[in-house]
Amino acid sequence: MTTIAFESKPAVDARDWQLLELLQKDARAGYAELGRQVGLSAPATAERVKRLEDAGVIRGYRAVVDPQKLGYTIEAVIRLRCDGSVCSKLGPALADIPEIMDYRRLAGEDSGSLRVIAMSVAHLESVLDRIVSFHPSISTTTLVVLQTSYANRALSRAMWLSASAT
Repeated sequence: MTTIAFESKPAVDARDWQLLELLQKDARAGYAELGRQVGLSAPATAERVKRLEDAGVIRGYRAVVDPQKLGYTIEAVIRLRCDGSVCSKLGPALADIPEIMDYRRLAGEDSGSLRVIAMSVAHLESVLDRIVSFHPSISTTTLVVLQTSYANRALSRAMWLSASAT
């Protein structure tokens, strides 16, 4: 059995990766079912999952909700450009805008990237108005998403092995 060790992180072996892959597909699977699929008892499976949770490898469990089914028919990526001192303080301020699903501060030409959902073009415009109202140095470029082929891709052992081979 190959054990993968991370600097100051827990050793993650092939069975741990199997559990991680299964939980990413179905976080509601019980320990008995998970154990059956990876060849462990339910208590041994629970112990491994608890160790991965305690180490912060598993950060939480959640339901994945489809915004379109709730009327949020527009998804957009908004590129932000602003002064460094403004962008460094933008994260907490943007947290108050619930339509912003993700915010990433960036290095490079853009200062940040937002993923936003809206119910209409007028709704998207009001979100943009709230974003730029924080500071006059903020400029935006809005990209409307036409199609998402995949999102929230699961991490896998194969991906890790491929990256570590390079």
